[in-house]
Amino acid sequence: MLSAIVRWSLQRPRLVAAGALVLLIYGVVVLAHAKFDVFPEFVPAQAEIQTEAPGLAAEQVEQLVTRPVEQAVNGAAGVAAVRSDSIQGLSIVTVVFAEGSDPYRARQVVSEALGEVVASLPAGVDAPKVTPLTSSTMDLLKVGFTSDKLSPMALRDLVQWTVRPRLLAAAGVARATVYGGEVRRLEVRVRPADLAARDLSLADVVAAVKTSTGVSGGGFIDTPQQRILIEPRGQALTAADVAAAPLPGLANAAPIRIGDVADVVDAAGPDTGEAVIMGKRGVLISLSSQYGANTLDATHAVEAALAELKPGIEAQGVKIDTGLHRPANFISAALGGIAEDLVIGAVLIALVLFVFMRNLRTVAVSFVSIPLSLLTAVIVLDAFGWTINTMTLGGLAVALGVVVDDAVIDVENIVRRLRAAGDAPASEVVLQASLEVRAPVIYATLVVAMVLVPVLMLHGLQGSFFAPLAAAFIVATAASLAVAVVVTPPLALLLLSRTHLPDEPAFLTRAKAWHETLLARACGRPGLAVIGAIGATVLTAGGLMLFNSELLPSFREGHFVLAVAGPPGTSLAVMRNYGEGITRDLLKIPGVQSAEQQIGRAAGGEDTWGTERSEFHVELKPKLSGKDQDRIQARIHDVLDSYPGLETEVMTFLGDRIGESLSGETAALAVGIYGADLDTLDKVGVEIAAVMEKAPGAVDVKIQTPPQTPVVRVDLNFASLARYGLSPAEVLDAVQVAYQGAVAAQIYQESRTIDIAVTAAPDLRQDPEAVGDLLIRGSSGAAVPLRSVARVYLAEGRTSISHEGGRQRQVVTANPAPKDVQRVTQAVQGAISAQVKLPAGVYVDYTGTAAGTKAAQRELLFNIAIALGAVIAVLLVAFGDGRAVGLILASAPFALVGGVAAVAVTGASLSLGSLVGFVTLFGVAARNAILLVSHLEHLIAVEGRDWSLATVAQATRERVTPILMTALVTALGVLPLAIQTGQAGREIQGPMAIVILGGLLTSTLASLVLLPALIWRFGARAQA
Repeated sequence: MLSAIVRWSLQRPRLVAAGALVLLIYGVVVLAHAKFDVFPEFVPAQAEIQTEAPGLAAEQVEQLVTRPVEQAVNGAAGVAAVRSDSIQGLSIVTVVFAEGSDPYRARQVVSEALGEVVASLPAGVDAPKVTPLTSSTMDLLKVGFTSDKLSPMALRDLVQWTVRPRLLAAAGVARATVYGGEVRRLEVRVRPADLAARDLSLADVVAAVKTSTGVSGGGFIDTPQQRILIEPRGQALTAADVAAAPLPGLANAAPIRIGDVADVVDAAGPDTGEAVIMGKRGVLISLSSQYGANTLDATHAVEAALAELKPGIEAQGVKIDTGLHRPANFISAALGGIAEDLVIGAVLIALVLFVFMRNLRTVAVSFVSIPLSLLTAVIVLDAFGWTINTMTLGGLAVALGVVVDDAVIDVENIVRRLRAAGDAPASEVVLQASLEVRAPVIYATLVVAMVLVPVLMLHGLQGSFFAPLAAAFIVATAASLAVAVVVTPPLALLLLSRTHLPDEPAFLTRAKAWHETLLARACGRPGLAVIGAIGATVLTAGGLMLFNSELLPSFREGHFVLAVAGPPGTSLAVMRNYGEGITRDLLKIPGVQSAEQQIGRAAGGEDTWGTERSEFHVELKPKLSGKDQDRIQARIHDVLDSYPGLETEVMTFLGDRIGESLSGETAALAVGIYGADLDTLDKVGVEIAAVMEKAPGAVDVKIQTPPQTPVVRVDLNFASLARYGLSPAEVLDAVQVAYQGAVAAQIYQESRTIDIAVTAAPDLRQDPEAVGDLLIRGSSGAAVPLRSVARVYLAEGRTSISHEGGRQRQVVTANPAPKDVQRVTQAVQGAISAQVKLPAGVYVDYTGTAAGTKAAQRELLFNIAIALGAVIAVLLVAFGDGRAVGLILASAPFALVGGVAAVAVTGASLSLGSLVGFVTLFGVAARNAILLVSHLEHLIAVEGRDWSLATVAQATRERVTPILMTALVTALGVLPLAIQTGQAGREIQGPMAIVILGGLLTSTLASLVLLPALIWRFGARAQA
């Protein structure tokens, strides 16, 4: 069949060349229209359920809202984990589905389960909402607005009602969350004395406000000729309209209006969040991208929408900051960097081909396999709906040298045969030369692809990252084989049959002569080869066990996320003051471009924090090196350390998202503490945090759930209530109205919705000691201070209560450097086991990147074992001899030891990327061994050579050129990645390239010296 395919292509060389050109053009078109992103979707399918519970404390939210929601979704089909946080006024439940679940189907399952919960929730609690589905990286763009002319309320109105709707309409935007400013509402501030003088209660005012405004359809009138609509207008559009609305009064008494007992004013609603932009109070809009959206296209769409709005906004005295966080910058830098590495590698490969072949036509025939193979891979990946990201491009970059190998081997053999062909027809010479190497090339390429299958089969986070890389590599390698079979022979016939082919370069002739001398010595002492193979195996195994392990390295995004928290109960104003000072200090650091702070939470936002917690986003100037970014990170730590009393943490944004997908926490190491009593969990958490802080490398240790915050408790006295004729509901409603405010109605102005809330005067809401003085008037007419019917006292309560799997938990986190995570985790586990005595019923678990690293390594090793069995089976089919297979595999450890040495010399850790590099290196080494053994068999079986040292030497000598060329082109293909390791976009592929580069040195030595010696020592029986 192979002969028929090659013969068919040689009979139609111009048709094949034209087809190759069409494929190139189509590939370029697909690449131009492909979806680009920084990483594949790595967060499993999940749904986030937020339930607003105004006025409820964290304990009340947990019991009355969170637990019913958890119970409803826990049994849903496909649910892998359920986590929750309950804070004052809000419940958030995160449902994580099993890997491979359809995210849209998962959300449908959750929505159906929530239908049963709504009826069981307390009055005043909003219906649960499933937040919009977003991409793994989530953030699309953060835009800040500041103004010296507009008030915080007017600025919030502008962003909320003008900017946000336009940006939400941009393609690819899933969510637009607004922080900061003041949310406008109409407040009906009741005057207790006037209310008592008219014998009215708060319930009367709330009822009057509800009827003060409304929207209702009026129907229509049909006349003989037309239908005329009736449009009633009864909205109270201003504070004066609401104040003029009547209140119930005594019979025959003068009418009473709301304005007689309350002040109706435009005011700001209760603050739950705040924003500081470049050191100034402002409004921040945080945009999230849709699941599967093209991040670059979505960013450009948002920026185009902002450009439309910008003139009108700036005319009102508002400054817009669009560079606070723009993940598209990292995408462009990462993709551009890897694309640059691809181009540089391709140019270097072309130079090597010219140095070896000294003929531009020969170089062109070999080189064309690179764009054809890579663009074919792009076409296939796009057809499967995968994005072009740093992982797929990294797979293509690593495959760069491999994809040209097939063509190089083919062209080298064709050129060698054409030089010695004499008057034989060129087409027949090309056919026979191609067929001579075709079978071994197919088997070698198949082995290279098969060793990457274990990476393709990875699950979880590691699979999300590395499967696209493996897929890109395998598809490109398979495409290179197809090019070598179908395209290379006819191109060689067209370009090489009528041109002068220069002799072999003199340096190559001298290298072969030197190699023959070295080979003769090695074959004369084959025992040394055996010792070398055994020693390489030991060194490889030992080296791999000694290295530090890490799942993924630090990412050079040019952006840092700073988690900053004050003591529990810290106000928004205090955190804003901290933020203004910290921002000024951050902007003084050379290399920092912008900084913003978001405090607390916003309606519908992904961060559900109390007022004491905040997050800074620090954007760096473009094109900073990895070392510069590390230096800036150290300076950021210094700035935060200069503010005592704050809990701080410094992360990259992607590190934050990856950690959250592994453990639900943003840190690299999370110690979960589980039990039935929250106070006990808090005490254990404090002990564990103290132990963790002593572990070297465990930085940013913090207790995630603050234990206590000041609260004013109101315990009703039921006997006193009965004495005054008050019901518990009347008292509780009065407290809520006075301090939280009761939204009684809404008014609509153009596109805006404004709440009308009944509440107490501001001076009554500022003194905790005055809560007991609140005047309560019930339906019975009794008016008494709150302290007469309840015990009012200061106490401590919880700001947040966390669950996982329905279990109460406390979490202690730390953020060691990626290369230290494994070591720090082991040290922390040992220290906690030795120094912390867990109470009965309390237990801990350890999650984070260290656990992910172990799981990934175990899965990869298991997959490799399966793939190795498949490789052996393929080799047995190819050679039909177990001894030949053993010789091929024996040289592999010698190739791997070079990778181990490269990791040791560069001081790198054994990341998952490095392990993938070792897997790739094994395939490359096996490929060279297959070609050498198969050529030796060809000389004996087809050309009739006898089994002798001279035949082994000839087989090796004739493989020197292709082995050196393939080793050099593979090395030069990954050299730019290795040099740029740690830079944006090369964080994962760089360690792979270093391993491959180091291994190619020893694998070439193994193929040309060690393997021939082993063949001479052990291969005689197989060849006899």
